[in-house]
Amino acid sequence: MWLLRGGLTGLMNVYLIEDDGQVVVFDAGEKGMAKKIAAAAARLGGISKVVLGHGDTDHRGSAPALSKVAPVLCHPDAVEQAQGSGGRDYWRMRELPAFVRLVHRFQHRFVWDGGPVTISGTVSAGERIAGFEVIELAGHAPGQIGLWRAEDGVALVSDTVYLVTMLGRPAPAQVPEEAYNLDTAQARESIRRLAALRPRIVGVGHLGPMTGPDVVADLEAAAR
Repeated sequence: MWLLRGGLTGLMNVYLIEDDGQVVVFDAGEKGMAKKIAAAAARLGGISKVVLGHGDTDHRGSAPALSKVAPVLCHPDAVEQAQGSGGRDYWRMRELPAFVRLVHRFQHRFVWDGGPVTISGTVSAGERIAGFEVIELAGHAPGQIGLWRAEDGVALVSDTVYLVTMLGRPAPAQVPEEAYNLDTAQARESIRRLAALRPRIVGVGHLGPMTGPDVVADLEAAAR
């Protein structure tokens, strides 16, 4: 497995997972990362499929371009966002400071979003993808999923946990900002369920990963 980090601010994480001579792309970052993702995947045998952790604009961004070479999958509950607004209809922008609202409007339109993507199929809890089990981690976004590999304790969790502030500065593990969440109580419960798996490494959507002896304790604290 490889972590590819990029985007305009260098905060976006995309994961490449070995899959029978090719790679699965988990999350698609922002639209400007498409060539970088495709080039990295080509060196590893090409893309077998793209799996979106959820359908927000900064996670589907490169998916329309990548869909020209591989199918794009997501959870059934994420299809509407991935093929539609990219999460902008449930973000409560008015709850954010005015400057942050302005920045996010610019990011959504000009930096993050490559537009709606055609979803070729869906994945749900318990299904296997490239040696990982699909786990459901809803709350931040409709149909948010993660990938879990029990044998070595690796979890890829998209935006279940934030390690950044709303302005992109590094921060302790926390539940995503309430204004970004569909259901913050459910988001906290998803973090608790993630902690109960006792992961050793947690790959998040922005910065990270979480590693070391305090991973579980940090997740438990984030869920409070």
